[in-house]
Amino acid sequence: MKMKKLMALAMAAAMTLSLAACGSNSADKGKTVTDQPTQNQTVKEETPKDKEEAAPKTDTATITICTTNDPGKQAAWTAVAEAYMKKHSDVKVVVDLKASENYDQWVQTEFTSKEPTADIVNINLAGDTSKGKSINYMEYFDNKSPYSDGTWAEQFDVSKQKVNMADNTMDALSLDTVQVIWLYNADIFNKAGAEPPKTWDEMIAACEKIQAAGYQPIACDGDYTSFYALTMGWLAQIYHDQTNRSEVEITRAKEGDYCYDPDIDGKWKYDPTDPYNDDADHLTQNPIRAFAAVKDGSRSGNTEGFKAVWTNLAKVYPKYAGGESFFGTNFNGSKALFYQGKAAMMVNVASGIVEFNNDMKALASGEKVQDSEGKAIENVQKFTLGTFNMPSMEGPEFEAKARTIEVANGFIGCISKDQDHDDKVIDFLMYFSSSEGQSVYIDAGLENGMVPAGQSLVYNISYPDEIQNAFDSLKLIGNVQKDFNNQLARGIGESADNFRNFYEYSYDFLTAKIDVNAWAQKHQENITSHFEKAMAEKGVGASDLANPQNAPTGN
Repeated sequence: MKMKKLMALAMAAAMTLSLAACGSNSADKGKTVTDQPTQNQTVKEETPKDKEEAAPKTDTATITICTTNDPGKQAAWTAVAEAYMKKHSDVKVVVDLKASENYDQWVQTEFTSKEPTADIVNINLAGDTSKGKSINYMEYFDNKSPYSDGTWAEQFDVSKQKVNMADNTMDALSLDTVQVIWLYNADIFNKAGAEPPKTWDEMIAACEKIQAAGYQPIACDGDYTSFYALTMGWLAQIYHDQTNRSEVEITRAKEGDYCYDPDIDGKWKYDPTDPYNDDADHLTQNPIRAFAAVKDGSRSGNTEGFKAVWTNLAKVYPKYAGGESFFGTNFNGSKALFYQGKAAMMVNVASGIVEFNNDMKALASGEKVQDSEGKAIENVQKFTLGTFNMPSMEGPEFEAKARTIEVANGFIGCISKDQDHDDKVIDFLMYFSSSEGQSVYIDAGLENGMVPAGQSLVYNISYPDEIQNAFDSLKLIGNVQKDFNNQLARGIGESADNFRNFYEYSYDFLTAKIDVNAWAQKHQENITSHFEKAMAEKGVGASDLANPQNAPTGN
């Protein structure tokens, strides 16, 4: 596969989507050490500069896995590690999974440490601390894999991966898909005489009927994590996308640009009625043009579109999502309300269907239903589960129907150490991402309560019929997370300060401390104050903005 085409295809995944709330806090259980054998390692070619600048050698015989300790993941990682060790000698694999709570702080500390112990992590929660400190998978994609008949890139669907086009890097490996949807209690809807909504106005009408029937319409997390990485952050991105689809005309690569591909960009036409019109295999986006448009005000956080989105969100949140208790509810709390039959709807990922079916089986057999922290959910009710896609907001500010988040999920990243060690870690990931490795991982995980997020992106992998049928029943409506489409939805960039600011002024607006004009003004101020840092994260410098046709220098 030519690298240019690989880059063009691989831009489609999420910047920040996180399933942190679906993890477990059993960190003290999450440690397995496996000693077994090493044979062939796949390496990238080392340049003289690499040799010159190589850091002191770390323990190249040890690979340490420190992803979040979600249900079933301990068994899954342990199984794939043991299978890998049977093929190799002299390697110690440490499976040291971490609690999802405060994982972002933990992984950011690892990336800033002079001697990090972790190798394999969930890099999407590392923010800007991983810049320049993670392994760039692009350097290995064309290497032949010992675990398949082709290159590493031919083992899975590369088109769904996230690539930073500014500096040709990819540091997050995602091997299954995720779709954000609405789940609803069909029994409550029937009692209230409500219908699954297709528009935001219909959502408000359904909420009114459900509340009048004595139920909380929506179970939703309203804490900081929700705005940063979960439900409220998802909704902010999804509905901003309805208002700025045409901005792709600004950010797309033009003829003469360093990233322009005549095979796709030369044929592309803007069509907001096509939810896949701006997918990475349809056009290339130029990061310099995207940032230059923010700098000159062509793209802004203070727009009528943003105001319309947040005016509509405020008609539902927190009024129909628990009122004052909304901001103190986390994801597990919202799940409990939904499972107890107290609330009629919740936003979740598609794996929530599989999880619900498993939980109802557990309930029927007399077992306790647990949340992601392993705590029992009391008074769980049996009910009929339904799903619907994102209701569209309507009005002059909205350019197209609502899409959702439909992206690759997993975000497996690696802390770069020295060349020899990095090569060994990549060899392990080649096995992990092969059909054999993923089969071992999935089988062990499913046996121990793991719930897959969605369809596997590894070729020749399938799930048991019940799980496969649940995923097959969903209707895809297009993805909002495509490089710069949602760049301004929650401020700009990946810094913790940016997300904290976004949460604070959004909280103030939803609690009526400020009006929507003040919200939009604060949103633009947040973007302006984090603009240079966000550029640096993408390898773009201030001097690059004047020459978007040239590859960014970072200066």
